[in-house]
Amino acid sequence: MTLSNQVGNRRRSLYRRSRNQKGLATWVKVLIGVMIIGTIGFIILIAGGVYFIGGAMKQMQDPAQVKANAESIAKFSEPLPTGWKFTMALNMLGTSIAVLTNEKENMNITLLKLPRSDKDMDSNAVIESYAEKGVPSMSGNDPQKTSAKVDIKDRGKLAVGGEEMAYALGSSERGDEKFSQMIGCIMPKGTKQAIIVQGVTLASEEYKFEQTKALLNSIKGF
Repeated sequence: MTLSNQVGNRRRSLYRRSRNQKGLATWVKVLIGVMIIGTIGFIILIAGGVYFIGGAMKQMQDPAQVKANAESIAKFSEPLPTGWKFTMALNMLGTSIAVLTNEKENMNITLLKLPRSDKDMDSNAVIESYAEKGVPSMSGNDPQKTSAKVDIKDRGKLAVGGEEMAYALGSSERGDEKFSQMIGCIMPKGTKQAIIVQGVTLASEEYKFEQTKALLNSIKGF
């Protein structure tokens, strides 16, 4: 079975289960499904389409286009904080995703913007459900593989780009690998969008929140 088929089967399985979930808005279920498939798996799924593959690859490889796509999610001050750089960004079908990395700190931040409805705007519900499902594989080798659920250790709220971000900090593991992460959710006022902020510190059980705040503080708006 090809990787695209595996991702497709995983997505259909998630969709069938999501239809049986109660208490969450449809847009939340879709959002959670996308995140569980995994950042890399999601990109492969879109880029694998015959119609979109050329445009997707061009967007991911062109530095100017990467920056422009990232700016469609959030407006960043220039230059970015020390150590941070845009790695990849893609904007298709009303959904945008951007990945920023800090190689020195061995961490990355993924921003995912999805459409949402006007009701059931509960950032904490999104965070709780995502934490329960587990962290997607960051290697990209197995997009079906996720960790155990995230053990949330701390919660809070942070002002980001003039908006409020609810977040949770926790740790998880995949096999013998342990790592820490942040799950954040922003509902920009006056929009029908939800922005998920996923931070991962690799090879560490302690999440580097100060470095994350430095990056998020460089966001001027959405």
